[in-house]
Amino acid sequence: MFVVLAALVVLSAPALAARVMDVQIVSDDAGQKLQLGGEDYMVLGMNWGYMPIGENYMYNLWEKPEPFIKAVVDREMGLLADMGVNSIRQYAGIPPEWVEYIYVNYSINTIINHTMARYA
Repeated sequence: MFVVLAALVVLSAPALAARVMDVQIVSDDAGQKLQLGGEDYMVLGMNWGYMPIGENYMYNLWEKPEPFIKAVVDREMGLLADMGVNSIRQYAGIPPEWVEYIYVNYSINTIINHTMARYA
């Protein structure tokens, strides 16, 4: 699972595409750890999705007007960044430009995979 997570964290941040980020799983007597760019990386993350009260699973934030999306993302990611979150899990459907926006503005990596950690 760590290998998949490492690959998804880096692949999910388009802003990093211009520079190669070295992703490694380091194993030693103490166990395993994830490293990004040679630095230890502790995933402090959560599943994130936006659904207003009164809506259901059919709600799609990414189909709304850009100013509305930006307002939601700025409010929500600001709160998450203040909590120390550095990674979020998103289901398929988030447009790449919003993954990049979240990373560039809030330093939050996005893991995109609907089955990632679903059963474990």
